[in-house]
Amino acid sequence: MPVLLHMQPQTPVMSWKRFCKITPPFSIALDGFVGEGPKFDPTGPRLNLNHHEGVDRLGTRATCAQALMALRQGLTDCFRDQSGIHMELFANDCDEDVCTTIAILRNAHLATGAINPNINRIVAIEDMMDTTAGGYPYPPDLPALQEMAWIFDPYRRFRLNGGLGRKNADEYLGIVTDVEARILRYLVGQGGRIVLDTRYERIGGGKGWAMIREIGPQGRTGAFGDGVRAYVSLVGTLPNGNYIYTVGRMSLFISYFIVPLILAALDREEANPNEHWGGGDTIGGSPRVGGSRLPPKEVERIVNETIRTI
Repeated sequence: MPVLLHMQPQTPVMSWKRFCKITPPFSIALDGFVGEGPKFDPTGPRLNLNHHEGVDRLGTRATCAQALMALRQGLTDCFRDQSGIHMELFANDCDEDVCTTIAILRNAHLATGAINPNINRIVAIEDMMDTTAGGYPYPPDLPALQEMAWIFDPYRRFRLNGGLGRKNADEYLGIVTDVEARILRYLVGQGGRIVLDTRYERIGGGKGWAMIREIGPQGRTGAFGDGVRAYVSLVGTLPNGNYIYTVGRMSLFISYFIVPLILAALDREEANPNEHWGGGDTIGGSPRVGGSRLPPKEVERIVNETIRTI
């Protein structure tokens, strides 16, 4: 049985209990498909690889780094049946962390050993960048970052052009396939480079934080480079007119911008019984499937009111 990918961008985030109930044995939830911290059920077996909800964000590896560690510590000894390796991967996103995780798990023979420096480099940089939501202080002209920009360019362009909002599983799968192909080319020394485009536009905010719209694929990195330490990013809109937002701060040490409190306040205003604003202690966002009905000015008001109570 091969490694199978179930891409379900229209499936709301679920609990670990429900995931274990509705999925077959050998299932692995990736990067927020299950809204809880890393978990393992040996009776399935089933596994949750996640660094969003219910974790110390800076103290938890990104999903791809969890996957690489698991592979090197015996994952395929457990996720195996009489025919060989058997994994059923479940994802609702196609971002850099998800694409890297899937590429690692689908090419376990390349990742299991610790001898390929390019795999180690990709995962180490993606771990730092995803853990900090782009806020790790790598210099923008670092050649390794330009290589990463080339690898993940299909996803970044897709995101900036509104692709995420369409929630089309086939489009998401296409991004995963394109990025995986670039990762494999990079591993054999055939990767490219792209100069980072860190342009962004500040469209609002308040004391100590900015509301931004990312223009370039690395716009958030540009904002961090300009001294922004807390932000709301307007990512785009959905076909139904709802908005996609990301809410984040550089670390827990940005103590005036408590992301869980802000997400809770936005969720109360949203009042959607079926989906919720969610995330971790440093980054989160609007409901993954349906987005938010709250316009930017309303989000700005709620964030500022919440900050004043901290």
